[in-house]
Amino acid sequence: MLRKITRAGSITLMLVGVTLGALVLRPGSAPVAGVLLPGATIDRSILTLLERSCQNCHSENTQRPWYSRIPPASWIIAKDIREARSHVNFSNWNSYPAEVQENLLTEIGAVARIRRMPPARYTFLHHEAILTQQERQQIYEWCRAEKKRLRAIGRLTPGSPR
Repeated sequence: MLRKITRAGSITLMLVGVTLGALVLRPGSAPVAGVLLPGATIDRSILTLLERSCQNCHSENTQRPWYSRIPPASWIIAKDIREARSHVNFSNWNSYPAEVQENLLTEIGAVARIRRMPPARYTFLHHEAILTQQERQQIYEWCRAEKKRLRAIGRLTPGSPR
């Protein structure tokens, strides 16, 4: 019986050590002081909304919480960020062709307006990322205005998909 307790204690101690090692040895990622949506015309109030609610997943300016350094949370968070950036990375906005920007603006406006972004599982832990209906409408209207601006400066042709 004592041997089983000792074995269980050893395993527990080892797991605690691995977890503490992950916290101490793996530094948290500090946010990169990068610009969101370089090349876009964006009002400071809209930029603030996107910084508050979107940049942690959709840019290189990720501020990871303390629990993002502990497996399996670290794996889930890394996967979520990777997938989010594969859809749109606001840090690389000026690298997208105009047609891609237009499609992304359409998608961003839509998912904000219909409450798909930010996702509930994110806002459950990050209450500051919750957008009000008015803020969602502001993002939607900015997306429409930015698409219109791209067309006006000739980056989009009238026949390009909307």
